[in-house]
Amino acid sequence: MTTVEQITAVATGLGWQVSTNRHENVVEFDFQRYTDKGQDFNVCIEMKDDDFDNFLHELEQYYESFDPDYEAYLWIGSDGHGKNGAPYHIKDIVSDMEEAEKTIEKLYETLKTIE
Repeated sequence: MTTVEQITAVATGLGWQVSTNRHENVVEFDFQRYTDKGQDFNVCIEMKDDDFDNFLHELEQYYESFDPDYEAYLWIGSDGHGKNGAPYHIKDIVSDMEEAEKTIEKLYETLKTIE
């Protein structure tokens, strides 16, 4: 099984939908899923030269820089409530983005164990 196949298998096992796109020596991974409250979110990570360690580093950096408060802010409309399918109350949007952060962490922690 190739590294791309392993990453895809682990991610789909955790409930992510995964699409990949290869450009020369780069594979772009697009991980997509829905939160419990129905918001969709994506995580896009590149793997260059089939370097799994670098891929993990990029995923770790994405996880470490994920800010649930900022992500929630993006879903708050001008009326102070959720927009575009986000929950109505701000506290629910924030908790939903905190859940999203946990799923990213679980993806990262699980992928660390495959090599």
